Amino acid sequence: MSTVPTELPLKASEAAALCQVILEQIDGREPTGESRALIATRIAELNLNTIRAYPGSLEMDPTHPSTYYLAIDALTETRGVPLLMHVTPASSPAAPLFSNAVSVGRVRPGGEREMLVNAIPFASTDHEQIRRFVLELDRSLLPRPQGAQPAIAVGNRHPEISLPAAFQAFQKILDATGINLASTVQLSATREMTTEEALANRDGENPVSAGHTRVSIRHLYHAGLWAAIRCGFRHGYNAEADHIIITGDNDSQIAQSVEMGKEAIRHASGYTKFTTDTSRLFELQADTRHPDPWPDSVVRERYEQIFDAGERSWIEQEFAGPFDTGETSYVLRRDEIVRLAVKFGRSLKLNEELYDYIQQVKEQEPARRTFDFEPSLDEADTLTTPQELIFYMHWLKARGRAAQLVPPNLGFKKRQAYPVAIKTGPKSGAGLEDYVQHKMWPELLPRVIGEYGGKPLEELAARVSLLAAVARRFNGTLSVHSGSGKQAEVLEHIGRSTAGRVNYKISGELQLQLFDVLSEQPAGSQWRQLYERMADRCNRFAEQGAFGAESELAAKYIDMGRGYYLGNAAAGRVDGNLFLVFWAGNMVGTRDTAAPDGDHRFFKEKIDELPEELVQEVQRRNIEYIVWLARHLKG
Repeated sequence: MSTVPTELPLKASEAAALCQVILEQIDGREPTGESRALIATRIAELNLNTIRAYPGSLEMDPTHPSTYYLAIDALTETRGVPLLMHVTPASSPAAPLFSNAVSVGRVRPGGEREMLVNAIPFASTDHEQIRRFVLELDRSLLPRPQGAQPAIAVGNRHPEISLPAAFQAFQKILDATGINLASTVQLSATREMTTEEALANRDGENPVSAGHTRVSIRHLYHAGLWAAIRCGFRHGYNAEADHIIITGDNDSQIAQSVEMGKEAIRHASGYTKFTTDTSRLFELQADTRHPDPWPDSVVRERYEQIFDAGERSWIEQEFAGPFDTGETSYVLRRDEIVRLAVKFGRSLKLNEELYDYIQQVKEQEPARRTFDFEPSLDEADTLTTPQELIFYMHWLKARGRAAQLVPPNLGFKKRQAYPVAIKTGPKSGAGLEDYVQHKMWPELLPRVIGEYGGKPLEELAARVSLLAAVARRFNGTLSVHSGSGKQAEVLEHIGRSTAGRVNYKISGELQLQLFDVLSEQPAGSQWRQLYERMADRCNRFAEQGAFGAESELAAKYIDMGRGYYLGNAAAGRVDGNLFLVFWAGNMVGTRDTAAPDGDHRFFKEKIDELPEELVQEVQRRNIEYIVWLARHLKG
């Protein structure tokens, strides 16, 4: 738990002024949206120097009228100290609901009755205090399932910086359009995040091991609550344990990975959406697009190994069709059903097990027990077809584990623009010919050339439209992963093709905007040097082969003269060092071993000490980007 400074930097006179504003507006009454807005206006007129107040957080004590709680920052020379201000009448004081309260003093707002003011630790790390606030003061600040609502799912690798920005952006979007797109508490539960215990044991010498953000599963959840409280966002939002990844080369490794995945689920009990990734269990040689596909005889043999006679009978009857999406009617051939069952069968059975475990864990959660389920196909090596989406969604729905969201593989690459031309060019960036190299997408280039006149975006739009119709057929929402770095025209095609019912996921771009701000500081400055040491460390890891085959790209982009430059964000960063665009973020979980002052702490710890002016600039860019996404996803 954080602590209240021994000598509080805030002035008692300013605390008294805050009390006076609150009591003048709502003394003895529950605050409302309208009264909080009036209080916000009045507080802005006070020109406080030692307190930054968050009027949206204002709540009344549930059993003591005239006793209120307000989130504030006590302002120091470098940054704010997050606190919860407790105000109660001196004549009949109510003890704070929260622990470790420190007296600020007795004040007489406006010369009227005497009030007691206390300060309570309320940083994003004060998990118990945060949880008590939402459970005992205002449960509307809790996350809720998304259901059929559209959303921009915002990943937060630096939650104390980007979560407040995300909530501000979603409030702007809601005010402008009347649409709530908030789905903002999100990171991969077994890749970007991990458990507290695993983080404590992570030395930072493996940049691709789980937890490279140095954010635990539980901390992201509580940081989301904290940001929602301080922003006063009571309109509903989603908290997602993204990509619970199951992997392994044999049954023993898979079983071990499943147990790790279940541990992540236990730590994510408060989350309201769970994305599972069992794509490593796909049997790709059952797909005819594989460079060495199995013949029908081998597929049939494998089919009989995976499924018993009863299961085979159920599959062949259940998927006989037809499946009408309103745009197209699909009938799966028997040989097609068998190949789909072999390709996806083990993955689907494991998703059933994970769904049941999530349900078991959520039944013990006092905050909210319902959840969204999102089984991922986006990490598959093949582009997702409508027939595959039908098979996957119908299987889960028929077996009582319906998916509310489903992410296909659209051919998107993380934090990279999507091709707009066939040939690579200085203005258009990577062309489709180069983009599909080393990918199991043999159908894409011929289809774009043969059916869409060489226009990749027209083909993408048509494909998304078919997939979105399948998702709606099962009362689901198409979920688009790897959304960072995509151009405005790509977003507009997606918005039109989904008729606005889309879940659009981003993560890396908000962190890249932070790195942009660091890199733009004056040469030789503390924060620019920190970014450059991160980039240098990333290149050194690449020399050791830490990033697999992609390690070779580090030298390539250095030879191209891209250096530390991350590219023009507005143009999809195609002109930047794409190796750093993809991998520099993993450095926050490593140590600053080249620090000239010998301070070898993790880069994440140093970034957490950013001065407020830089934090505010990062947040400004984050807000603009999320609002920009919403504007273009309208289609």
